[in-house]
Amino acid sequence: MKHLIKIFFVFTFQSMLIGCLENNKQSVKNDWVRETKVSKLIENVNFVFPESGYAFDHKEALIKRTFDAIEHNKKILKKDAFNDTIYVRVMSSREEMFKYTGTRATGNAYPYWSTVNIILKEDETKPPIEHELMHLMASMDWDYPKNSSSWINEGIATYAANNCNGYTVAEIYRYLLAEKKLISIEDFTSDFYGQSEMIAYHQSGYIVQYLLENYSIEQFKELWTEGFEKFEEIYGLSYSEMQSDLQKEVLEKYSESPKIDWKKFSKGCY
Repeated sequence: MKHLIKIFFVFTFQSMLIGCLENNKQSVKNDWVRETKVSKLIENVNFVFPESGYAFDHKEALIKRTFDAIEHNKKILKKDAFNDTIYVRVMSSREEMFKYTGTRATGNAYPYWSTVNIILKEDETKPPIEHELMHLMASMDWDYPKNSSSWINEGIATYAANNCNGYTVAEIYRYLLAEKKLISIEDFTSDFYGQSEMIAYHQSGYIVQYLLENYSIEQFKELWTEGFEKFEEIYGLSYSEMQSDLQKEVLEKYSESPKIDWKKFSKGCY
């Protein structure tokens, strides 16, 4: 009798083990992977984080930076309020960013979806939340700019961050001017994204700063929506005249060019 009971338990155990193995094979075969996120609506921002890890552990600091960035960008855009409901989706790696957006950038913005995606990772660069939120906020108000004004879209986002390796866009422009590295406006308006990113973004960032500090936000919006072809009509002077005034001002601000290690600087902001 004991022998029969032993055989029964062995048979039952083997049957259960085989069943578990079969279930595991089925799970692997179907390639189902469990991915979990946590989300929370705070004021008008839906935050979405991985449920654990570095990004989740540092979520409070990022949430604060997000609302600080919104307030900062409102001042640049001369907005009294920003009440649109938006999403800030946080990724844990460039691989995850690529999976969901098709890019490996540390951040990107999708105005039509009211969404900013960024990477928050210990060994990654500082999340570009100010930059991406500016893309979102400006485009949600004004739509995407005309092709010939794409450079001011990147310019205003770069000016919003206004810091690359410890230098402001004004300081970087001063260096580019001294080193004769500035890109022509013809290349800006015809093929901005084909230019050197570290030059183009920061050069345009200071041009945007100058336009916003010396002219109205309404003129800037018109340049955004109507295109660079209307520059002289909008601002009442030619671009070359404006550029001459801008360069005179930046030379007065910085009599000496910053000593930037370009080889190191050109690798990106950290």
